[in-house]
Amino acid sequence: MRKDASLEFLRGAAALIVLNWHILCAFAPSAAGEEEAAQSLKTSLAFIAFNGGSAVYLFFVLSSYVLVKRYFQSRDAQDLRLGAIKRLPRLAGPVLVVVLSSCVIFKLDLYFFEDAAAVAQSEWLGRFGNASKVLSRETASFSDAFLQGAWRTFIYGDKYYDSSLWTMTIEFWGSMLTFALAPIVFFFQGRWALLSWLCIATGVFLAVQVSFFFCAFPASLLLYPLLAMGFRPNRWVRGAMAIISLVLLGYAGDAVGIYRPFAVLDIAASDIGLRQACVAIPASIMLVYAVLSMDDPPSWLSGKAARFLGDLSFPLYLVHVPVICSLGSWALLASDSAALGAAAAISGSILAALPLMAFNNWWVQALGALFDRIRRGGSAATALAVQRPEQHAGDSSPLVQDPIESRMSLSKVLAPNEISACSEPVASRR
Repeated sequence: MRKDASLEFLRGAAALIVLNWHILCAFAPSAAGEEEAAQSLKTSLAFIAFNGGSAVYLFFVLSSYVLVKRYFQSRDAQDLRLGAIKRLPRLAGPVLVVVLSSCVIFKLDLYFFEDAAAVAQSEWLGRFGNASKVLSRETASFSDAFLQGAWRTFIYGDKYYDSSLWTMTIEFWGSMLTFALAPIVFFFQGRWALLSWLCIATGVFLAVQVSFFFCAFPASLLLYPLLAMGFRPNRWVRGAMAIISLVLLGYAGDAVGIYRPFAVLDIAASDIGLRQACVAIPASIMLVYAVLSMDDPPSWLSGKAARFLGDLSFPLYLVHVPVICSLGSWALLASDSAALGAAAAISGSILAALPLMAFNNWWVQALGALFDRIRRGGSAATALAVQRPEQHAGDSSPLVQDPIESRMSLSKVLAPNEISACSEPVASRR
């Protein structure tokens, strides 16, 4: 299936927002409002471009939605099984490259974040982007980095070679939750719609018992019954939905400035992260629905630039913290200017992401080709197994219909542009 450029644009924009947020945390901590939210950008609409927390929820919503698209179209259980098996190696390829590269930077003593943190007065920078522990030239280990990049960051959440990897364990286990819940939701969707919604609500309830971050994965499955309802808002309604969702995505859990009315959430949830999740997840679903419901997306949302931004998103997400803590921190110390340090970190992150993007695209194609062969082999074996005896005796009637063709066409329930939605998960493009 072809990638939907509109979704690629969203994921690319989300990656840039995360980069902006960490630039603030490193070089302008007062503007980030980690200590005094009322004196920061969190009070204004400008924070929409810097709210990395909400951008991560958008990542998760997009990821969960795209993960089961092939299965929704085919209703072939093999698509779910292969998707689940593929998930870890798909994520681990580029992650392993970045983690080993970070280990090299530690060994060469090219991280300058501790000295830069003293100048910028950034606690986030001094702790290597809130890493679980701070390594040094002596404590960094290639064998440890290999294990972390290959599987430990996904299973256990290790993130001390690149602190942005904290999302990988949520991405992996959230993906497994989506794979487990999707068959139940889709089964009831065509029979008893209310039960489908109830299953999603149950999934959200169970997810919040573990972590509110996981709630984005079952909640994003709401997009399928919403699209199946056939309601297509006109451009004015879609525009209003997009504006409202963007404003909501600027909320960071602090009831300050224009977000003061959200103080009502302080009564229901004492955890600032949970308050943000209660707003960011519905807002992300609304934004994605507004984009998917467009029959003819504008060129800026669906052209080559949008696809390039999507391809860059995952590599940029992975490399930006090491670049901030090395090149950006060095530039700050050399120039004694936070602005130059930030500029060096932004440009360096984009440049460092380009070769990783090339590797990521190759990795996607290599794994895709491998799993497509497995999928075709499994389909052929199934067809032979169920072939009727009379066909072996010379019956010229066709074999059992292909599982994909035997199901209702996706075009009957989704918008035309949605048929070509991304075949790769969001995390694989972040």
